[in-house]
Amino acid sequence: MACLDTSFFIDLAGGKYKARAWRKMAELSRRAEPLVTTRLNIAELYVGVARSDYPKQEERALQAILDNFGVLEFDDKAAPLFGQITAYLQQIGRPAGDMDVLIAATAMANGYTLITRDKKHFANIPQLTIETY
Repeated sequence: MACLDTSFFIDLAGGKYKARAWRKMAELSRRAEPLVTTRLNIAELYVGVARSDYPKQEERALQAILDNFGVLEFDDKAAPLFGQITAYLQQIGRPAGDMDVLIAATAMANGYTLITRDKKHFANIPQLTIETY
């Protein structure tokens, strides 16, 4: 079960890592992985929409893409994990951004592997399964 990080959607759309992202998508499809993202990743993608020169077009394009994926919500299972992960990262002197920890906790609470190019953002989160591309 694969939870797609913000970087994955950005890379699918184009740029330097487009080919790698599409190869990973093909691999996930061959494995018949259920593909989801989190509401938090969607919020991050909307930052790009808001910064775009063509926000209405970008929003339509984003919605067309997201219609193909399930969405995990940050919920009562993920909230305690967020607290535990954040406290642990602070304790070891390696704090991470709240959004990254919220995304990780949501994926973990639902038993999903996080698919990301930005492994370093999540590297110190114990028990989080990560796949890169």
